[in-house]
Amino acid sequence: MNASFPARLPSPYLVAINTGTVASSKRKLSVALDKDPERICGQALRIGYTGSAPTDLALYRLKVKSHSEPSTVTLSNLFVLEHGIFREYEQ
Repeated sequence: MNASFPARLPSPYLVAINTGTVASSKRKLSVALDKDPERICGQALRIGYTGSAPTDLALYRLKVKSHSEPSTVTLSNLFVLEHGIFREYEQ
């Protein structure tokens, strides 16, 4: 992991869709920071779901670019998409 990349999210990550569920989720999404929504800073990759019901949330792994390096970093936490914002998944 790049040492200059912050350990916690600097601000929420946004996408164009509202919520990712079993019934409606995309495998790969472009993401942006809420403070600069026009600038794509990474990707969210769907890796599973929180359950099997149609309303259960999709789980995503985020790959983002650090501010000081051109390479991407995969964040270690899992994320769910709620109301257009990625939030850390808490079991």
